[in-house]
Amino acid sequence: MTRVVALAAGLLIAVPVFGASPDPDPKNLAIPPEEVSRARELVRKLGSEVYREREEAHAELLKMGRVARTALLEGAASDPDPEVRFRCSRLLPKAGADDLKARLDTFLADTEGKFEHDLPGLKQFRKVVGTDEKARTLFVEIVKTPYNVELLQALDRGPTDGGRAVADRRNLMYGNLQNRNIGGRFQPPQPINLPDIACLLFAETFVPSKEIPRSGMWSYVTGATFIQQPSSVSAINTPGAAHSDGYKRIVSAWMETRDDVQDLNQLSYIAGQQLKSFPQSLPLLKKIVNTEGVYGYAKGQALMYLVQTRGKEEIPFLKTLLNNDTMVTTVWFGQNGNQPIQHQCLLRDVALAMLLSQTNQMLQDYGFKFPQGQIPNQQNIGYGNYAFETDEARTAAMVKFGFWQLKQEFRDPNAKDPEPKKEEGKKDAPPVPQPPIPK
Repeated sequence: MTRVVALAAGLLIAVPVFGASPDPDPKNLAIPPEEVSRARELVRKLGSEVYREREEAHAELLKMGRVARTALLEGAASDPDPEVRFRCSRLLPKAGADDLKARLDTFLADTEGKFEHDLPGLKQFRKVVGTDEKARTLFVEIVKTPYNVELLQALDRGPTDGGRAVADRRNLMYGNLQNRNIGGRFQPPQPINLPDIACLLFAETFVPSKEIPRSGMWSYVTGATFIQQPSSVSAINTPGAAHSDGYKRIVSAWMETRDDVQDLNQLSYIAGQQLKSFPQSLPLLKKIVNTEGVYGYAKGQALMYLVQTRGKEEIPFLKTLLNNDTMVTTVWFGQNGNQPIQHQCLLRDVALAMLLSQTNQMLQDYGFKFPQGQIPNQQNIGYGNYAFETDEARTAAMVKFGFWQLKQEFRDPNAKDPEPKKEEGKKDAPPVPQPPIPK
């Protein structure tokens, strides 16, 4: 029944408010005790043996709106008379809608953010998005959708309820993106609006990924799926777009908290391209490379975007990967009769290729092989179009690079790897030990 009330409250948010106050102080929304007592007496009359008395009490409680909400909640939850419980449950949506509208009006009147407001998810929302007008207007748009209200209410109850609600919301939103056959009628995909995406990403920011159940045919769906929707892309890339500033604050916080392998698998391209204007994109790309369980191709892609953005500044990080045997992809070199000629490209191979590029060396000189007619651009090394034919060739290349490093140190004992730029909002991390030179 609580779910029904929450949904109806959102759907009826435009209903005129009984007793709403323009004062920004939510204390002024308190219901006088005499009005509460009157509402409780009317609730009791809903169980009268006289039909006319029941109808009159019902009509009066409907007029009272939010003022009667407490008495209606009590009646719906615990009155022994089934007639009273039924009538209270019918009256609660209107009372809930009036109450939510009154609290939202008071919240908007508090332009300086001086007061605490009893709205679902608001305390955490303020931590992420702020208290200015842009944050307030985005919050109001979010709670206009009943399913978002339900998600925020679950978030307030804790990570277990919040995680289940996030999973349900993902499935519902993703279902709207599919071609559906409902009762024999074709339902085309429905675009997802920005407030709905903002609410989901906001909830994912606060709910640990381990608390979000994964089951069913769409278990791979995460917030990364929806951040690529047109409304999201427009808000990120169009200055002055509606709710753009508030939404970007949510995206920034969401990027910082990504640790789920399913998310990270999808985020290498998104972080490297669509979200590259966010300072959080660089540490996110490194997290993708370093997180165990992330697909090799996603690691390779993340590393490519990282080096394309920062170049020589990522030489120290590249060196930490020279012992990483994660398979990035299989490179096809043609066929020998009916047998394909294929070789694995490992993450350490990609790191070495990029180190050679950044130090102005040729991949061919280190034994890398390429498919016929495909010579990588030395100035913009990617992955997937080069490999070593044998482990012996890979080991020889690593040894050669180790000796090259020694020569550089002999030539200039004071030479150091370039200092990486400090990532915005990040504290200095302890130095990462360099891998030993292969023997």
